Amino acid sequence: MAAFFRNRFYLWFILPGFVLYTVFVVYPIFAAVQISFTHWDGIGEQKFVGFANYVELFTNKMLFDQLANALGNSLTILALNVLVTLPLQLYMAYKIYTKMRGHNFVQAMIFSPQFISTPVIVFMATLILDGNIGVFNQLLRGIGLGEWARPWLGIPEYGIYVVWAMNAWAGIGVGMVFFLGAMKMIDREMIEAAYLDGAGYWRRFFSIVLPQIRMTVLNMLILTYIFSMTVFDFSFILGGAAGGINRNMDVLALFFFRIAFGENSAVGGTMNTNAMGMGTTIACVMFVLVFVVSVFQVVLTYRQGEGGRA
Repeated sequence: MAAFFRNRFYLWFILPGFVLYTVFVVYPIFAAVQISFTHWDGIGEQKFVGFANYVELFTNKMLFDQLANALGNSLTILALNVLVTLPLQLYMAYKIYTKMRGHNFVQAMIFSPQFISTPVIVFMATLILDGNIGVFNQLLRGIGLGEWARPWLGIPEYGIYVVWAMNAWAGIGVGMVFFLGAMKMIDREMIEAAYLDGAGYWRRFFSIVLPQIRMTVLNMLILTYIFSMTVFDFSFILGGAAGGINRNMDVLALFFFRIAFGENSAVGGTMNTNAMGMGTTIACVMFVLVFVVSVFQVVLTYRQGEGGRA
């Protein structure tokens, strides 16, 4: 054993990270799977029930309706991120890459929401969208469009879109920086050759830049999917554990929190004898949804990369 480590000295550098990852990531995953097969309130004795929690999750109408609603809202955020946020990140990255006027200032301003905490962002959004004192309604009234004023935060149909808008504003700079970094790795001679051949501004983007960063785009799609399916903080702060009016802001992570740690759990409020068992069951379903699609996207990304090298 000593000779094995002596001949592979680099393993000593890997070992601390491997141990920490195993203890705080790998072990909790297997522990959650084990708990999902039990009837447990998080405090008392665990009782093994097999797949009963999974059966109840998908057959109990109250639970399944909440799951379907939360999943639908999470998929709505995913669709908006893919169709709106990601193209905007590409657009802004390309504008900064081509050194638009004030590009350094614009880059700093777009990324700056990363330094603002989620509660502050929600508070600012409330000041803007509040039905009585909101700046947006005041602006509408000021330009003669007072009939368009609405209690934007109190309309159930708009709830998940408000959550997405706050998420997009807060995180749009991260993807932009990813894309900008990838664009800066493109050989400038290719761009200059396209320019000399008469390719216009957007022709260079679609014919040169976008194909060169396709792997980054695919990686961002994976990260976007994972983020959209695990978003929690904005929905919780704005809509509470209940998920807003008629659960219009409910998402998968909030649904898990409400069942495991909410008012009906043994840990968070009145006694529920299976709060932790059902909560971890929901967490395992979330894990499968994220893991399976992410693996599929990773395989697709690998094949795209192999195709590009071929």
